[in-house]
Amino acid sequence: MTTLSITATLETSVQRLFPDLSIDHVLAELLFERAQKNLIKYRTLNRKFTAKYQQPFEKFRQEILDSHPGFEKEQDYFDWELAVTGIADMEVEIERLSDLLHSA
Repeated sequence: MTTLSITATLETSVQRLFPDLSIDHVLAELLFERAQKNLIKYRTLNRKFTAKYQQPFEKFRQEILDSHPGFEKEQDYFDWELAVTGIADMEVEIERLSDLLHSA
């Protein structure tokens, strides 16, 4: 499929699915929804690890840095750090996209 036919197909789909919105607005809406879903996923993961280790991430992080953890605990650390970082990133992204959507 050529770039032109991909663009034409997307434009047609946008007109059918979102008849009153521009392509830019639809893209912003879809990105906003994805960021919200990611935020839910990261918060869920954060809650799981907080419950598992009965402490906040920063305390767990310090324990990991001060010790030689086993494989599972080290993997949990990396996954938990990804979740904490993801929460911060998605909150920024949601705010940016929200501002964009409300200014349009």
